[in-house]
Amino acid sequence: MILYKETKLIHDADLRALYSSVGWVSYTDRITDLSVLLSDCQIVFSAWDESKLVGLIRTVGDGISIQYVQDFLVLPAYQKQGIGTALIQYVMKKSENIRQLVLITDGSDENKSVINYYESQGLKTFENAGICGLFRMK
Repeated sequence: MILYKETKLIHDADLRALYSSVGWVSYTDRITDLSVLLSDCQIVFSAWDESKLVGLIRTVGDGISIQYVQDFLVLPAYQKQGIGTALIQYVMKKSENIRQLVLITDGSDENKSVINYYESQGLKTFENAGICGLFRMK
């Protein structure tokens, strides 16, 4: 049975296993203690199978005008079981009075099914909303 928690108290080892499982080495290779990522988040909502972290969504923002989904991950062996839907729906409910909920993901053809999933959850691509996103990456 999956247990869901809103908590920032998640150990580095648990986070590292989850981030590594989905290949997010830009986190695991550069950050010594991943738990520091959670300290200034607006929302940290996680899914657990007993003591095993199997999913996580975290947001940053001001809590009034914008909520940005920074990370949204589900352990590959637990994907397509409704865990991701529970995580994103929780954030959407908690953010319903916030003007903008933003999530940015890879726009490649290989990621089309992920984009379709986000759209099925009520999110729109920037192009379908008539807006443009800009960024700088190091």
